[in-house]
Parts: sequence; structure tokens; C-alpha cells
Amino acid sequence: MLRSDAQQQTNSININMLNIDMMSLIQKEIEPYDMISLVFLLYENPDTALQRLAIYQRVSMDIDANDTDLLRDWVSHSQSRLTWKNEFLEALATCQLYSIIRKLGLDVSAVKQFYQNAGNNTLIHPMKKALYKLCENMNADNVYKLKKALLTYNIDTTDYEACELVFLYLMCQRFITVKQVNNQNTKGKNDCGIENLAKIIDNFPELQSFANELRRIERNICNNETNVNDGMVTSTPSVSVRDEPKVDNNDKKYAKDLSDVFQWFNGLNMEDIPEKELKSDTMHLSKDSYPIKDSNNIGICLIINQEKFHPSKESIEGNVHARPLENRLGSTRDKETLKSTMEGLNFEVITYDNLDHKAMFEKIKDVINYRVRDNHSMFMLCILSHGTKGHVYAADSVKVKVEDIESLLDSDDLTKLRHKPKLLILQACQVKDDTPYTAIVADSPRPVYRHYIKKSDFIIYWATAPDYEAYRHEKMGSIFIQMLCETLKQFSKTDHVNDLFTKVNYCVKRICVSLKRDQLPKVEHTLMKKLYLQIPENNNK
Repeated sequence: MLRSDAQQQTNSININMLNIDMMSLIQKEIEPYDMISLVFLLYENPDTALQRLAIYQRVSMDIDANDTDLLRDWVSHSQSRLTWKNEFLEALATCQLYSIIRKLGLDVSAVKQFYQNAGNNTLIHPMKKALYKLCENMNADNVYKLKKALLTYNIDTTDYEACELVFLYLMCQRFITVKQVNNQNTKGKNDCGIENLAKIIDNFPELQSFANELRRIERNICNNETNVNDGMVTSTPSVSVRDEPKVDNNDKKYAKDLSDVFQWFNGLNMEDIPEKELKSDTMHLSKDSYPIKDSNNIGICLIINQEKFHPSKESIEGNVHARPLENRLGSTRDKETLKSTMEGLNFEVITYDNLDHKAMFEKIKDVINYRVRDNHSMFMLCILSHGTKGHVYAADSVKVKVEDIESLLDSDDLTKLRHKPKLLILQACQVKDDTPYTAIVADSPRPVYRHYIKKSDFIIYWATAPDYEAYRHEKMGSIFIQMLCETLKQFSKTDHVNDLFTKVNYCVKRICVSLKRDQLPKVEHTLMKKLYLQIPENNNK
């Protein structure tokens, strides 16, 4: 309830003119996105609000959308409360619909002053107002990540475009709970459960203050504190996402330097690489080389491009990374460069974007089982992602051990790869990280970990050595992948892969020395013979 001095103050603002018939006129003046916000704030029953808004969302673009009676229906069910006019006015002020307030003949300054007063006990639930402010600060990428994260909790919100509808659905599913604060009817029955949502929002660096605010309001309500409103949930707009300082990261920090380096590389003559350092062995394909069965169809190149990351139930509950994973801008450039390069070398290229840790393994198994053929000479798997020492991250922020991927490729269930060379290209950092990972290989890989080095016909090429980072330009792609592709284009018809990778190491080293940054690709292999991606040009048939 409003305090007595608050009631006297609002009486100086004439709201007695509001009636149910006037609501039909008012709602014609309100834009669809503002109508959604008003219904979110005003309707007490989330099931009713969601049902009505889901229909409204579908027809909001129609010419007759403003003929809906969302506000009129709310008044018809709420006018028995003496405070309904104050509730509506507070909702207008929260949504900054000052033009409507003026048309009601009210003093906007007086309304703003009253509802921005942190000492007032407002009628609209403070948690709802906080959630509304969170919606106002959620950009499209945040909403995408939130929906992806909710899917890991078996909550599908893909049918809802507006963030308010997503939150209403979470209330309906009891993923979060928001019940009315203290009044004469609900005293002692307050209930707010917001932690599930707050844990997800914690993973959005620019929105962490909102997660903390949700928790603060929940604590106050649990402690039966009536004064739970403050600046975060008043009608004064919070600082928007685009106005907040962005978290510094290496990609942006060195963007200018890397741009200069890529310009330098574009003018580099690859043939100038010292032959005495990188002597190429172009012997004919014979017993000391893996066979190429079909020069027009070398094999499968599977590219998994992890560019966008979202939190998940597994990553949140397992606390598998110290800080939220940022999107890897520029990774799509790497994917496209790899795709065009490998297609030019007569590989069949298959690409997937933003796979969670379970889907990663399922897609790899599907490709091997259904796309690898007997006439294929080799299999290449390229994973572009964030990483730590010996691990790569899936799109759901779950850390996957590279040894598990190796064990999968050599498992008893995937016999199509037996005796075929298997190339694993990893564009990921290898910094230290002691947090746990999730093991998800179905055919019991753990007992054979100690034997994975003995697996035959593998070659694993990391973008950087252990304990170092791998650098990427947000527009031009990563140093490693771009250098790799350029080298493959120019030398695949003369050099086997070990010599190709040695050339790449040389180029990456030159670039990183000029940048004074530590990155040097690392090769691990159990190849038994020389591996060529193409039949050498000087091969005598």
C-alpha cells in the first residue's frame, strides 16, 4: 500500500478522470512494444498475461492491432481496487510514456518526481520493474544467448520475440517466481525466486549489475522489507548496454597491430621463405606415403565454428569457466577461408556453427558414419573456438577435452576412419585452466586416455603451444588459420603436411615476433608415413 503522505501527494495529480472507457482511447495511442511492457507490469497473473500477449504479438503488425482491449480488460478486473489508477500511472511513468501522461492532463514533472523518489512504496512489484529494466537493456545478442541457455534447462522460448514474454513464460514454468509484495491480503506470503535467472544473467558481463539488483530485491522481500525500490527500478532509464564500457580483451587490444600485420602479409612473397630452413620433401607417392585414392575427392573436411557462446545449465552448475565467454568476432572469416581453401583442394567441406557440447560429438559421429566413404583418403576436423590447455569450448560454454575428441575419432563405433589419416586443426588458446570439464564420449573413453598417444595416423595441429594465447582479428580472422590457408593454397601440390605446417610455424613466428606476442603453433602426430593433401606435381604416374 502507498503510505499516507504518498497518497496525499498523488492526489495533487488529478487522476480521477481515468475510467474504463478512456482506456479504449489510450490504448490506441500506445505502440505495440510499449503495450507489451505495460501488460507485463500490470497483469498480476503471468499465465493470463502471456496468453493475451502471445496473441497480441502475432497481430501487432496488423492494422487492427490497436483495437485489442488489453488495457480495458485489465481495468475491468482491477477497478475494484482503489489503487488501480495509481498502478496505471506508475506503469506509464516506468515505461516513460510521458505523452500519454500529458494527454491525461497531468503534470509530467510531478509524476516523475513522485515515482523516482526511492523512498516511495510503489504499487507495481519491484521485481517486475527490475525485470522490465533488464528487458530494456537486453540487446538482440543477449536475448539469443538467454534463449539458448534456457534450452539447456529444457525450456523452449523460441516462440516469443519480446523479452517480457520470455520472462512471463519463465514465471509460468516456475523457473522464476514473482508474487505480490506485502499488502493487507498477502502479508506473510511474499515469494520471489530469481536465482535461476540471475545465474544466467551473470554470464552477460554488461548486465551483471542487473543480476545483482534482482538478488538484492529478492533478499529485501524475503526479509519483509517494504522499501525495496531504488534507482535501478525507477522510471529513470538505466545506462544502456551500448553506453557501458566494454570489457577489454586481447582481440580488441591488438586489433590495430594485427591489421598492420595482415597488410604486411598480403604483400609477402611466400616463395621468399628461406629454403635452407624449410626444405621441402616432394618425393613421389610410394610406400613411404599415405595413398591418395581419388585425387578429385580427397576426403571430408568438417569445420565446427564456435563463434557465439551462451551459458548453459552444465556450465553454470559446473562452474567450468572463470568468466563469461565472449563471442569470437572474425571466426566466420576463418570458416569461410578454410572452406574455400579445402574445396579448392578437392575436399568435401561440411560446416556447423555454434554447437553445444553434446551436439558437437553427435555431429562428428554423424559425419563419419554417413559421409565418409571408402574412396576417401583422409579426414580433417577443424574446430574454431575459445580454449584452455588441452581443451576447447563448445557453444554452451562447456569445456571439452581434445583427448575425448581423439578417442571418438578412433573409437570402435567409427571404424570408417581406421587406417585413414586423421587431421585435427584447432584454432584455440591453450592458457592454463584448472576448472573441470564435461566428459561426454559415449563409448567409455576414460580408460584409454593413457593410450591415446599410441593411436596411429593422427596429426593434431594447435594454433598455439601450451600456456599461450592464439590471436584473432575481429574482421580479418585469426593469424593461424589465415596463414595456414595461404600456405595450403600455395604449397599443397609440392609439400607433405609436416613441411606445410613447418612453413606455417615460420610465418606465424615472424608475425608474432613483430607484434611482440607469444604464439607459436604446435604439431603432435602419430603418422606412420608422409601425408600429402594432393598428389605432388612432379609425381610420375
